[in-house]
Amino acid sequence: MRKLLIAFVALLTTVSLSAQNVITGVTNQSDVRGRVGGDFEWEIVDDLSLEASLEMRLNNNLASVDRLQTGIGLEYKTCKYFNIGADYVLINIHEPGAWKRPRHRANLNLEGNIKVGRFEFALRERFQTTFRTDSVNRYEKMNPELILRSRLSAEYNIRHSRWTPYLLFELHNTLNSPAVVLNYKQDPYSVDNYITRYRAGVGAKFKVTRNHRLDFYYYFDYDRSYNIDYKGNKGDLKSVVQENEIRHIFGISYKFKL
Repeated sequence: MRKLLIAFVALLTTVSLSAQNVITGVTNQSDVRGRVGGDFEWEIVDDLSLEASLEMRLNNNLASVDRLQTGIGLEYKTCKYFNIGADYVLINIHEPGAWKRPRHRANLNLEGNIKVGRFEFALRERFQTTFRTDSVNRYEKMNPELILRSRLSAEYNIRHSRWTPYLLFELHNTLNSPAVVLNYKQDPYSVDNYITRYRAGVGAKFKVTRNHRLDFYYYFDYDRSYNIDYKGNKGDLKSVVQENEIRHIFGISYKFKL
């Protein structure tokens, strides 16, 4: 147990070494966010489902719209314990007075699950790639961005109840973050990887009818990223700011399963 605890603490304190050595500043923020979404699922043939989704996200303590996301994908149940799926998501970013900088995201999902008594445990690995439509310096921001998201969840089937409570924990690990160099015009390009987000969540699903379900949830997010800035004319490193943000996310989603 002691060895496991030490390993867990080491994991939580893992940071990008190349960025850590040249950090020039740190910012800390917190925000309350909201999500409202709807999902549609249609089993085309046995074990193969088509899924579509629409979600609106709020930020700035629920005062403004952050983005709208629309997605479509397929999921195939290979056996009782394993699913594989792929989906595409269009992300429309909202800025004051306009919708700008849409992004395109593709996900590949692998999920295994097992039931133990009235508990069901699931481990999902999601390989996520996001393409930006604005122009960026690849030494400052990755495009496309590659993320590995690992999520462990547990839900409990309450006897004779429409409610199903659950817990989850998720890590986001960058796969191609730009490594910090002293001069991007002289030094070779290389990538770095580190855990950028820790998420813990609690929620409950409510079965309205056989086809209609609701999901109420709360996520606690700790997000850490590095804002790398170079001098455009000479390419010299100007600053590396570590940006820490704690996000309290409250959400509700509706699902219709045909």
